[in-house]
Amino acid sequence: MNTITIRELLPAELPGAGALLGRGMRDNPLHVSVVGPDPARREVVFGAILGGLLASLHRKGTILGAHLDGRLVGVCALVPPGHGQPGLAENLALVRLVFAQTSLGVTLKALRWLGTWARHEHQEPHWHLGPVGVERDLQGRGIGGALLREFCARVDAQGGVAYLETDKDVNVTFYEKFGFKTEARADVVGVPNWFMLRGAVR
Repeated sequence: MNTITIRELLPAELPGAGALLGRGMRDNPLHVSVVGPDPARREVVFGAILGGLLASLHRKGTILGAHLDGRLVGVCALVPPGHGQPGLAENLALVRLVFAQTSLGVTLKALRWLGTWARHEHQEPHWHLGPVGVERDLQGRGIGGALLREFCARVDAQGGVAYLETDKDVNVTFYEKFGFKTEARADVVGVPNWFMLRGAVR
């Protein structure tokens, strides 16, 4: 595989990054539970929603893009301490976006999802990881690992703690390779979720 290069994305690149996440995370259990069984619909809906989310996160953090031969193939958001959970205005904007893309029933499920994640947010100052995703046809080829190494290097340079949420058990094993440990588990709209913490490297 050719060399993977990582750089910070510009605002104009975020819609494309959201579409990539929509494709790469199309089959995540939470996405299936919230939007339903149609993979094409999930891809479009979450591409738009995650593009909006990345724009919000970019205003307070950093969006990393992994590139292969000039093509964007992976995305990773990192948000500094104190900014992990969206504020009221951000939540309202996200809810409006979900409703515009879906229906009232889906929007209510999304609100339950956001509420559960907010209740489990680690209370001490931390860097927030996510969303993280890789182009669907390139998963398992080291792109996610390259993004995580860059994320951890940036957090470690600040002596920081990192936190994430995931709805895939295979991701738990992946994140453990980078020092994350499960802090809590919870059911989110019928889907098991893991809340993971990585301590500061001294």
